[in-house]
Amino acid sequence: MMRLSMLCAAAVVLVGAASANAQLLFGYEAGEPGHPYAGNPAPYVTSIVTTAPPVTQGTQALSTTINAGQFFGGPGSAAFTDALRAAIINGAPAVQIDMTVPDPRPGVADFNFGNIDLTFFQTNIRPGADADETRFSPTFALSEGQTITLEIPLTMTQFGTPHLTLNPALPWSYQIDLSFGRATGNDGPLTFGFDNLRAVPEPGSLALAGTIGLGLLRRRR
Repeated sequence: MMRLSMLCAAAVVLVGAASANAQLLFGYEAGEPGHPYAGNPAPYVTSIVTTAPPVTQGTQALSTTINAGQFFGGPGSAAFTDALRAAIINGAPAVQIDMTVPDPRPGVADFNFGNIDLTFFQTNIRPGADADETRFSPTFALSEGQTITLEIPLTMTQFGTPHLTLNPALPWSYQIDLSFGRATGNDGPLTFGFDNLRAVPEPGSLALAGTIGLGLLRRRR
């Protein structure tokens, strides 16, 4: 029983470490770099909202609406230079973002698939190109009407480069890209919400936190 309690406590330490070490990159609050955000391509309309959901921290979030016939695209930032955020992205294995999934018709499955990824834009971000795209998140198609957290891997891009790498000295921008299909053929408007984009800590830092936590537990015995 004591050993089980220790394991449970160690698990809490690890979860707490993950939450504590996840570093906020963009909360879409006033004064952050990246404003103004715009829908891309043009059928997407992006605005700042102050209601919950989609706000999951702070007071503001992104709201992106798409009308009939468009399935790919999303909110994109303005270009800015931020060496600290670039370095954090370069060192992170993944990022997480809170997403509020639309539910056009409750009780009806309106998506047959749905994922997001990030595209980063910078001069020569990869050989011969000014953009690089992360891998896709898990699906959001089963979470209509919910606010969920999606993880987007950075350790391999869609173009096969081993890790998305920004030059901290150069301006850059990014876009949250939606990719989805409609299971029912319903072409009505859909509104997606995004908030709290944060960097996931390296696995090694979690292991270290867990080791420290177990050491503290042993001392308490």
